[in-house]
Amino acid sequence: MIEIKSVSKWYGDKQVLIDCTTQVAKGEVVVVCGPSGSGKSTLIKTVNGLEPFQKGEIFVDGVSVGGKRGDLAKLRSRVGMVFQNFELFPHMSVTKNLVISQT
Repeated sequence: MIEIKSVSKWYGDKQVLIDCTTQVAKGEVVVVCGPSGSGKSTLIKTVNGLEPFQKGEIFVDGVSVGGKRGDLAKLRSRVGMVFQNFELFPHMSVTKNLVISQT
């Protein structure tokens, strides 16, 4: 399960995530959508530990994203991410690219 609790993030003076809270159950597939610049990629990167956040908590299967450095590899083995315009296998369909991230 992914738990996001009151997560906020700033880039300098600009707040890009404002008290985000949600849960995603194991096996649940979620789409994050919104206009350009609304914080979609930033939110997903915080869940993966690729972006630090300044307030709140994130847990993936009970492992704190802001926790010990050694937990980061364990965390990333449990969370998949497909980027918008790159990092896809060009010889595979979108569906196959998504499925491979879950195996």
